[in-house]
Amino acid sequence: MPTPKPQKPNAKSIYFAAVILFIVFSCYIVSAIQRQSRVQATRSNSLLISPKNVPFGGETISGKMFRGMETARFEKNKELVAEIKKIIDQKETPSEIFNNNLSGKVNIATVLNNAFHLKNPEELNLLRNAAPQGEVWGISDETLEQLSEVLPRFETKRLTIRNILNRSDSCFYFLFEHDEEFGEIIDLQAANYLEDYLLLEEYAIAAALRDNRMEDALDSLVYVFRIAQLASAIAVPAARSQAALIRLRAVDVMQTIVLNPKFNKRYLNGLYSMLKEQLEYWTPDHAVWVADRASGLKTYHRILQYGLEAALTPEEIQELEKRDLLTFIARKHKKRKKNTVDNPNKTEDTEANEIKETIILKNNFHFGHVSDELFYLRSMQKVIDAGKKPFYQRIPLLSEVNDEVVREMGKESAPVIAEILLRGIVHSMRLHAQDRASCEMAFLAMSVSLEKPMLKSLISNPFSAKGYDVNRIEGADNPKDKFIQVSFPDYRKPFRVLDYRVDKTNRNKTE
Repeated sequence: MPTPKPQKPNAKSIYFAAVILFIVFSCYIVSAIQRQSRVQATRSNSLLISPKNVPFGGETISGKMFRGMETARFEKNKELVAEIKKIIDQKETPSEIFNNNLSGKVNIATVLNNAFHLKNPEELNLLRNAAPQGEVWGISDETLEQLSEVLPRFETKRLTIRNILNRSDSCFYFLFEHDEEFGEIIDLQAANYLEDYLLLEEYAIAAALRDNRMEDALDSLVYVFRIAQLASAIAVPAARSQAALIRLRAVDVMQTIVLNPKFNKRYLNGLYSMLKEQLEYWTPDHAVWVADRASGLKTYHRILQYGLEAALTPEEIQELEKRDLLTFIARKHKKRKKNTVDNPNKTEDTEANEIKETIILKNNFHFGHVSDELFYLRSMQKVIDAGKKPFYQRIPLLSEVNDEVVREMGKESAPVIAEILLRGIVHSMRLHAQDRASCEMAFLAMSVSLEKPMLKSLISNPFSAKGYDVNRIEGADNPKDKFIQVSFPDYRKPFRVLDYRVDKTNRNKTE
């Protein structure tokens, strides 16, 4: 019996099959959008009512504890409920961390926004581009001359910020805005302006040193350390890291000042007291990651409540798109209002019925977020626990967390949001450790030179079980000058001050 010849596929059949597949796929997408809309609508309606008490994890909990993570009230997964319950019991929820109550304090973040949120920032860019570069801090007289017409126009801003820093009730805190589409938005844009304020004081310090006004230069330095201390107290990584960056540079500025021929022992005593206060009131590292976890919880809530656009940056969304993890659906966008940064009482309208895109994760995050959030919370608990140890002791555990993230990302149900939230932690921790080490080295050098008490925390350093190296060295220009130099291996630079201990060679320069 002859073998039948294979029949060629019918073009019309292929066409109809493709149409059917397209319709099925479209129905799935539409269904997913509808399910998402129903979930969001249900939760939005439910969240309009803030209950006094909420049954959660077998207990009755104050409804206020869910502020900032309202969707957590609806969680049914026992493991996720247990993790969230731990955070509630520890009073480390978003409602505790992002508390919109300053109790009469003055928020310097508002002043920074008003000073540097410019519509025409050309002059500010001139100052930024002329900022000092290199290992040794310094601003030349030539640079000051080139900026002589620009700097006076920023003087009012610098003095206004100083006036707030002089107040005992000043603080650096969040700004809260309300968006009719995305709800409450916590703004920390002011953290980006800390460096601009530092820059104004740097130019003031350079001018003061040029004119032999040592006390004016020291005043500027103290203000920089003051604002860094306030910004680091807020604990969240964005502000804490910016505070670290400006304090690291402030220590570089301080190194130049203490080596100036006009500097003396009386001034060093003042800097010693200032650094002592900074170290005694240092924001604990683990507090930063407690706040970061609270921010992560808000991120999950905002995705569930408002969508990806309300929680992730445009860069993060673009990255997910490149990884083919997103679906975009065009939709009409209702008119909405948003408070502006310049004037919280003024609103801006978007164009009515503009066409926008709804962005959803292909893995249907509204139904599959539990494993993602669980992975994040458990990983963050390890990070928080590690934050109580010196930085060098955290490395093995942090490496373990990173390895676990890599393994999970290879799975079909990868914790995509957790991976975004967990990245960058080691880099930030290292920066904060550098900040601490830099201040400790300067303080230790001053303590030895002035024969002052040291702090117990100076027994070791954040990067090694080995203590700091303290040496007495000769001056490069004049061997008769003796310096106390503090350092430790693999750190970027040491810190040195003139040795003011009983020594006739140096005593003549101190009195």
